[in-house]
Amino acid sequence: MATKNTIFNIVKSLSMNEKRYFKIYCKQHVVNGQNKYVLLFDLIDNQSIFDDELIKKELNKLNYSINNFSSDINYLSKILLKCLNDFHSEKTSDLKIKQNLITIEILFYKGLYEECLQLISKTKRIKLANENKNLLSDLLNWEKKCVGYSRGLLGAVEVNNKLDVYFDDLKEKKELTDLYYKSYYYKNIIGKISQVELVSEFNNAVIIPFEKQKFSLTTLQSNIFYNLIYANFYKIKNDKENELVFLKKVTTIYEENEEYKFENPLDFISIYIRIIDICKKKESEVFYSDLVRLKAFTSITSLQSKVAEERIFLHTNQLELEHLLYINKTKEAFVILEVLKRALLDKRYTLEPYYIISTYYLFTAAYVLTNNFSLALKYVNKILNEHSFNQNPKEFIQAEFLNIIIHYELKNYTLVQKFIANLQKKYRPNFKFSYFEIEILKAITKISKNKHIVNEKAVFTKLKNDIYKKYDASQLVYNNYLKYIISKSTSN
Repeated sequence: MATKNTIFNIVKSLSMNEKRYFKIYCKQHVVNGQNKYVLLFDLIDNQSIFDDELIKKELNKLNYSINNFSSDINYLSKILLKCLNDFHSEKTSDLKIKQNLITIEILFYKGLYEECLQLISKTKRIKLANENKNLLSDLLNWEKKCVGYSRGLLGAVEVNNKLDVYFDDLKEKKELTDLYYKSYYYKNIIGKISQVELVSEFNNAVIIPFEKQKFSLTTLQSNIFYNLIYANFYKIKNDKENELVFLKKVTTIYEENEEYKFENPLDFISIYIRIIDICKKKESEVFYSDLVRLKAFTSITSLQSKVAEERIFLHTNQLELEHLLYINKTKEAFVILEVLKRALLDKRYTLEPYYIISTYYLFTAAYVLTNNFSLALKYVNKILNEHSFNQNPKEFIQAEFLNIIIHYELKNYTLVQKFIANLQKKYRPNFKFSYFEIEILKAITKISKNKHIVNEKAVFTKLKNDIYKKYDASQLVYNNYLKYIISKSTSN
């Protein structure tokens, strides 16, 4: 029995083409009252929040019975799902194989074994069929049955022996997938434990077992997992260049296999976002060429199109905002910032806490860079008061750091000292602050404790000079911490 929320969610998820197909489908497949189900569909589709009482009132107005309303909802759900099955039956290789498996089973029970074997042979030639070992093993089981009935026991034994290969493939897939998931677990806890400890754990839990296994890597997915495991390893080592090398190997696999890219759009998008994130500090020409390519992807995918469009929209705007802040195009950056603000208020965009924190952190950083500390405080408070460290460790800590800078600029020196003490107490055992963060905290501590004695400009001028002695100018070009230090050393 479909729940009312289930039918509402299904209806609201449909594209225009799916809705059109459903209405045509209803005319062909629903007898005695098809108009009622199309009407019921339209009434649900026109609602922003499901309201069954309002739907019942509308049905009453049009002289339709509501005595079996729950049954009507359940039947509409069945029609919709049958319609979607029909509409998408040829969309992906897995769906094509599954449809053929249904046909093979029907033909088998009719005793049409040779026809089954012909379809089995044809199914094996479907592009990307080799990617799903589970479905291929199902196909082989039907082949074994059909050969046994039509060609004898010896033929069935020969086919049955082929299953060993699939079992080995499935075992390898499971072991490789486990290591892949572990690699993402360690990538996602960056900031929770020290980098040294994280690299050591990753090496022992993922790299050593992975290299020991010597996987055959016979599928596209296994090759993608292989490269992503190493990309994640270099991510936690903060080696962006090598991370980029392995991420680009992944995108090459997608680009060379258009069908696979079409069938796995969200995976491709997530990898491409990581690449652009690494390139956001590079020249605008490089950055925008990648950004344009990712934005264009929404026009070539029809699978998971709504989710794909949402992710591309939100992430490309986040990355462009960061890039514009790095290259000091503040006016253009705030145009993007306003776009993101409106998107966060729009109910059609449903962001996970991880991305909400990263977006609010960007807002906070932008307002700090433009000395709008009251608005910066508003967004840093949203992070610290409405979210938790575990939801995005790295940027949550950075938000706490910016919170100290904001209160320092607002001359809340007592709070500054309190927040610095709390920050060091909470994170020092596990999280290593950057050189810039440590030195800025030292400077702020010194000034806030001796605000009537210490000259702020002199402290930051000395820090700026020390930095230029320590780092090459090319390493500092996009450093926002340095921009802040320079602004403090030149202030009146």
